[in-house]
Amino acid sequence: MVERFTLLTSGKITFGAGAAESVGNEAAALGRKAFIVADRHFRERGGAAEMVQNSCAKAGVEPIMFDSPPAGEPDLDTVERARHALGSARCDVAIALGGGSILDTAKAAAGLAREAGHVREYFDGRPVGSAGIPFIAMPTTAGSGAEATVNAVLSDPSRQIKQSIRDNRFLARVILADPRLTLSCPPRTTADSGMDALAQAIESFTSLGANPMTDALAFEAAQLILHSLVPAYRDGQNLDARSDMLLGSLMAGIALTNARLGAIHGLAHPLGIRWHIPHGRICAILLAPVMRFNESVAGAKYARLSDLAGENIIGHVERLRDMLDIPADLKEYHITADEVEWVVKESLPSGSLKMNPRPARAEDLRAILAPLV
Repeated sequence: MVERFTLLTSGKITFGAGAAESVGNEAAALGRKAFIVADRHFRERGGAAEMVQNSCAKAGVEPIMFDSPPAGEPDLDTVERARHALGSARCDVAIALGGGSILDTAKAAAGLAREAGHVREYFDGRPVGSAGIPFIAMPTTAGSGAEATVNAVLSDPSRQIKQSIRDNRFLARVILADPRLTLSCPPRTTADSGMDALAQAIESFTSLGANPMTDALAFEAAQLILHSLVPAYRDGQNLDARSDMLLGSLMAGIALTNARLGAIHGLAHPLGIRWHIPHGRICAILLAPVMRFNESVAGAKYARLSDLAGENIIGHVERLRDMLDIPADLKEYHITADEVEWVVKESLPSGSLKMNPRPARAEDLRAILAPLV
């Protein structure tokens, strides 16, 4: 008998070429004034951000563009500025057009729209007291899965902390996953974010929180990503590969928000914020070493993934990393022994680490990192 489980996901998901064009009608069903957070790349004249504005206006929704979206990963001050702008304009629906940083910025601003106090308080653990305003997610990279998650991953550079604000009401009311929005994603971002998606699929597949529904989503996500990442990297205009990558990332996002992740993401956050390493790059480097650590307890599921890959999955992950021109280690960052201790210390409280299929103690984390630094 299957044990009891709960599955959370977005209220509505529209997937496929052309899905983005319905944004105005979707916004009109939720509000009258839309707060739009868009990646800078899409804000050029005639770009996708203009399409979103025009679609909203045509549907009778006033578009308000946030004028300072994050250029990199979102920090607390950026989210606080977004909350202030959203509130000052009295917006009643938020729209995010971009990768994980844009999605998490809009998600946090929308989710905390009706809360008192600074975003830092919620980052430090203050519970979210009420529902915010509805949030529409339009991902432009196949990677983070942030369109489908209940958490916003934010950074506090002053304290070198990267962690999540989490609330089930942060889920997007609508996801518009249009693979055409990913066609302009550069090869380097395609590779890094794609390996992030693969790590999320594999970690949610083997997590202590996995259930039959998340297993189905994570396994199919892994299959889509394993077969389409290299083609998308080599030819960014390959719409079939882009479509499979975006669907795989979305499915992995739904899986991880329900099953959680593991040691890769537990280690990735402190490494990323201190050395400014792209999140997907860290996941790609950590994926095989953490899988080797987990192999003694996750072997049966790894065998299923090996069948997908046509070879041992850990070796395949390493080969895939090489084909994507991603380094095999972190040696270029010259991380010292004392700094490794800091990473271990910062990783141990991680909620992701607690869901790793094999318990990971401080000495285990040191052993994983030792060959990489």
